[in-house]
Amino acid sequence: MIDGTYIFRLFEGCIRCMVLLDPEPRPDPRSANDYSDAMEWFGHSLLEINLHVFQEVWTHKIDFFFDCARTRILLLNICQFLFAREQTSPTLLAIVLKYLVDRLSLLGEQDDVTAAVTIRLYKMAFAAVSQYPMLNEPILAAHLAKLLMDCFPLAAKASKPTHYFHLLRALFRAIGGGGGRFELLYKEVLPLLPEMLENLNRQLLASEGIARDMIVELCLTVPLRLTHLLPHLTYLMQPLALALRGSSELISQGLRTLELCIDNLTPDFLDPTLSTVLRELMEALFNHLKPQPASHHAAHTTIRILGKLGGRNRRLLTKEPALTYRHHSESAKMVISFGGTREKIDLGPVSTLVSKNLTKLTSPDRDYAFDYLQNCLSTILYEVCLP
Repeated sequence: MIDGTYIFRLFEGCIRCMVLLDPEPRPDPRSANDYSDAMEWFGHSLLEINLHVFQEVWTHKIDFFFDCARTRILLLNICQFLFAREQTSPTLLAIVLKYLVDRLSLLGEQDDVTAAVTIRLYKMAFAAVSQYPMLNEPILAAHLAKLLMDCFPLAAKASKPTHYFHLLRALFRAIGGGGGRFELLYKEVLPLLPEMLENLNRQLLASEGIARDMIVELCLTVPLRLTHLLPHLTYLMQPLALALRGSSELISQGLRTLELCIDNLTPDFLDPTLSTVLRELMEALFNHLKPQPASHHAAHTTIRILGKLGGRNRRLLTKEPALTYRHHSESAKMVISFGGTREKIDLGPVSTLVSKNLTKLTSPDRDYAFDYLQNCLSTILYEVCLP
């Protein structure tokens, strides 16, 4: 108990004293080295204490540590140091993930600095899972369902929904970058897949700008194998078409996804699914067939994809053309003189209002409306026949 009390005081005192070595106000590179050395010494001192005391200290001081890290983000390197040590990684990961997940509802209202600290801490936790999967994968799996399913309703009502999309993107990349190792995480994601894709597509319809691009990326990077996505492939078609019209990163992701589907799926299965967005898909692909300075990589990848389609893209020729109707004539105008100045007055708005309400009006308004239309028509005929 005495040792625990001393370690509590040591932990809090060392964190507070880090401000004296903070390199940010001082441009001297030696100050950055001093700060890094101090954190490393502090991390080594935490490795020497009893694991039970280590757990108690972090459990009770994690809120204090996070508040300090909001103003000095470099303090998070202490967590990174401890995550990289096998004896402390699972203990600290369990504490950090529980703390972050319990505060998940606050992420959408946090200021940008606090949100950046939160998401960076999440990324460090996810990296710890990749570093020690046998130890840490079950810990993340216990929180995975809440992370995946709570982010969508929270993002829908948050003032800054992109914070949740940044978190989901980091999570998807961490799981998807595991090279197929995370079987336990895949098992947790699989039963949530239909609802997750439905939520993503629903929010895609209501989003725009950066938020829409992030949702498109999330749809295309769902951390499951293609065999698991086959029953829900229709959910990916609209995001795929949008990705091919997005940023360079989204275009590359969309082309990779489309080529993966073409390489691994038979035409009998893939073509009916693609037919729902065939026009948007082909128009987006044709837009990439441009010489430099357009993207050289995108153009070559598009040529390869069209070659693998084997002429199936020509089925678009059997569909009706997408034409936009444009009226060939100008709106009707009447020339009126105002004190010797002649101006053209558009007759359309008032004529439309009169036409819609002619049968509803009562006398004498109906007579006025009819006279207005009659005079407009007479004026237009006169101006047409005048030449």
